[in-house]
Amino acid sequence: MPDPIQSPVPAADELAAQVLLLAQSRLTADLRFLSSALEQLKPIPVPALDALFAGDGRRLYYCPETLLRTFRAKQSMPTRALLHVTLHFLLGHPFQRQEMDRRLWSLACDIAAEEVIRELEIPSCALPDDAMQDSWRSRLQDACPHLTAETIYNFLLERQYPTDVLAELTRFFARDSHALWYAAPRSGSRPAAGGQLLPAGEEDPADETELRKADTRDETLQQMQQRQKEALRRQWKQLARQAKTDLETFSRRHGKRAGALMDGLEPVTFEECDYTDFLRRFGAQNEVLQLSEDEFDLIYYTYGLRTYGNVPLVEPLEYRDDKRIREFVIAIDTSGSVQGDIVQSFLQRTCDVLRQSGSFTERVEIYLIQCDAEVQSVERLTSLDQLHELIPRLKLRGFGGTDFRPVFAYVDRLLEEKKLTNLNGLLYFTDGVGTYPERSPAYKTAFIFNRDDHISPHVPSWAIRAVLTTDNIRLLEPQKTRTEEDTESWI
Repeated sequence: MPDPIQSPVPAADELAAQVLLLAQSRLTADLRFLSSALEQLKPIPVPALDALFAGDGRRLYYCPETLLRTFRAKQSMPTRALLHVTLHFLLGHPFQRQEMDRRLWSLACDIAAEEVIRELEIPSCALPDDAMQDSWRSRLQDACPHLTAETIYNFLLERQYPTDVLAELTRFFARDSHALWYAAPRSGSRPAAGGQLLPAGEEDPADETELRKADTRDETLQQMQQRQKEALRRQWKQLARQAKTDLETFSRRHGKRAGALMDGLEPVTFEECDYTDFLRRFGAQNEVLQLSEDEFDLIYYTYGLRTYGNVPLVEPLEYRDDKRIREFVIAIDTSGSVQGDIVQSFLQRTCDVLRQSGSFTERVEIYLIQCDAEVQSVERLTSLDQLHELIPRLKLRGFGGTDFRPVFAYVDRLLEEKKLTNLNGLLYFTDGVGTYPERSPAYKTAFIFNRDDHISPHVPSWAIRAVLTTDNIRLLEPQKTRTEEDTESWI
C-alpha cells in the first residue's frame, strides 16, 4: 500500500516566522494595551545574530535558527523575549542620554523590563529559571522603592559591583542585544533593511535616500540620524501614552500587577508644564493703569491731529482689565527630605517668573510659609523685591513629617481676620505625599511636586498639580514661552 502523500516541511525561515507570530498573538491576547507597540516592530530575519532579538525601534531582528533552537528548548522564551524588547522601547530605554555607562545602563534596563514582566504574571512568559532572579530582586527592592531603569542604574553606579557579579546579573536578566541602541554611523556591522549584516563601510540602501535628502538640506549623516532618533522617540512616546491610558481605563483588571509598568511609563509620558502660564492661572481681574494698544487706532488718531490741529478723533484708552495678582501665599514643605538649595532655586525662579511676566499689582501681600507637620515660619512681604532679597538668607525650619492642613488652617485664619481679602491663590511646594484637608478651600490651590522620578502623587479634585524635576527647577527660563515641541525636547 503506497505511503500517503507527505506535505512539504516548511523551511526554517517560515517556521521561525510562525513562532514569532505565535509569540506576538499570545502577548496581544494577554496584554491588549500593548497591541500597538507590538505592531511597531517589523520582524526582519538575519542569518547571523549573536542574540535572540535585536531592535532599533522600527524593526525586530532575529536569527531564524537561533529562534527555532530556543523555542525547542523553552517554548515560552520567544514570547518572553519579545515582550522584553518591546518594553525597552515603550519605557524609553534606548533614548536616554549617551554619556551613561553603557554596560550598567543596559543591565539596569534589562532588570527594569524583567520586573515589569514579573509583576504582570503572564503565564505564557513564565520560565523555569525565573527563581534565579529573586535573590537579586529582593536586594534591589530594599534600595530602590521604584524599580525603574534610572533608579536601578544609580544603585549599580553607586555600588560598583565587580565584573563577575555584573556578568551574573546579565545572565539572569538579559534577553536581547542592545547593540543597535548605540550604533554609530558607518562603523561596525549592523542589520540592513534587507535582513543581511552589512560589513563596515557599506550603506543600507534604505538610508541612501535619506542621506540624499540630508545633502540637500546641508545636513550631515550624524545630524540626520539624530533627527531620525528624535522622531522615533516621539513615536514611542505616543505609544507609551496610549498604553498608559489603556491601563488606566480599559485594562484596569491588571490592577497592582501593572505597578512597575506605570512607574516606568511616568518618565516617558511626563510633560513639563510652562511655569509662566501655570503661575498666571492665579491671576485675577484688576484694573491696571496702562495704555491699551489693542483698542487704539493710530490712523484715526493722526488723521484728527492733521485735520483739526490738536483734536484727535479717538482718545487712547488709559485703563484696561488685566490679570494681576494682589494677594498670594507660597507654602514650602520643610519635611526631612527637603533640600535647602532646591527650595531657594524654586523660590528664585518663581520670583523671576512673577517679576518678568508682570503678574503682580504694585501693592501686594505675599505670605511665605514654612511647614512640615506644623507651621514653622511665616514671612509677610509687600513687594517682589522683598521676596528677592529674602531668598539668599532664607533658613529652613522644621524637618519633621508632612502635613498640609496647618497651612490651610493658617490661611483660613488670615481670611477670617480680614488680613487677606482678595487671595488669588496658594502655591504649595513639596516633594512628597502629605495629609490633605478634608474640605475644599475657598481659594485656588496648586501643589508643585519636586519629583525626579516623575511620579505625580494623587491630589484632591480641587487642587491643581504639577511635577518639576530638580534639573528643570534650576533650568527654568521665565523670560520666554516654550512651544510644545521645545518642552518635549527637555524630557
